[in-house]
Amino acid sequence: MNSFCLFFYFSLLGSIELTAQDVFTLQNPSFEEDERECCTVPEGWMDMGSEKESPPDIQPGTFTVVQQAQDGENYLGLVVRDNNTWEGVGQKLDGYLKKDSSYTFSVYLSRSNAYRSMSRITGQEANFNSPTILKIWGVNHETNREELLAESSAVGHSKWTLYTFTLTPTVDDFDEIDLIAYYAPGFEQKNGNLLIDNCSTIQKTSRPK
Repeated sequence: MNSFCLFFYFSLLGSIELTAQDVFTLQNPSFEEDERECCTVPEGWMDMGSEKESPPDIQPGTFTVVQQAQDGENYLGLVVRDNNTWEGVGQKLDGYLKKDSSYTFSVYLSRSNAYRSMSRITGQEANFNSPTILKIWGVNHETNREELLAESSAVGHSKWTLYTFTLTPTVDDFDEIDLIAYYAPGFEQKNGNLLIDNCSTIQKTSRPK
């Protein structure tokens, strides 16, 4: 192999390595499964909710949720509860979101007007339809550090809407991303739901000024 070919070969390897570090593709970004069912974590994701509560739901079709998916056939349904618990999912990345670097990430969010389940406080059926927010956390498995990287505004609409976030780790490098439903301001300790679909890749951008 001549010197020019060697140079081209190693330049290509460097380009591939750079791309691998700058773009992170999530597994099962639209939360697709062969069967729609409640209390099931989609393939490729981990349950990040309370150990004493049920896992998230693959929707539509359970708890009276009928909204169609934004992408594919399924989407993720998360709830927050009146007993100070909430649901979420997480995923290990194939590299690290680097400290002091910035990344863009987008996802479609919505709320179902009907999401009927049992209230943990009253023991009666309730409509879990209060607005919620999405919190995006970064986690480092080696150091056990975590950081809130972004959060949405209140999601109180039933139309799929694209939300775009800038993730800028400041305390550590992170090899896991968690998507957590949480109470919207003014709706603390209220039963609510958050629908999530069609996660984008996580793409490195220029360092913030």
